[in-house]
Amino acid sequence: MEICDRSGARFIVRIEIERVIESERVLTRDEERFNRAIEYGLTNPVCIDELAAICCQSVSTFKRRFRVRYSMSPHRWLVNYKLEIAYNIILEHDISTMELTKVCGFSNPSHFISLLRRRYGMTPSQLAKRERPQPCDNDAEE
Repeated sequence: MEICDRSGARFIVRIEIERVIESERVLTRDEERFNRAIEYGLTNPVCIDELAAICCQSVSTFKRRFRVRYSMSPHRWLVNYKLEIAYNIILEHDISTMELTKVCGFSNPSHFISLLRRRYGMTPSQLAKRERPQPCDNDAEE
């Protein structure tokens, strides 16, 4: 499947997000708000203040509850998870780095590339060439 527009790429990200949210039972309104904030944070460039506001919590309360739930800061968790989503999209779809940057909620392509390189040791295009299966060229053998 090829991604031609941003809405298709957003669909892929939504599937990944739903996988995370479905693994946790939503029991209270606070949990529902928290999951909504996480979903928003995964698909948009945001600051922690915005996520705390979505949860109707102070920034310090949001950070403390987030750290209890995920054992790391909200920023670190969001960046790590966005990079994991980006990696999975690179493996399965032919998408430009610029589009991938937007789809994964990063605002700066250069920063996104440097984070991905730091995490996986390669740029998005290098990952795509190395990790994605290449089509067989039967004409070359004839």
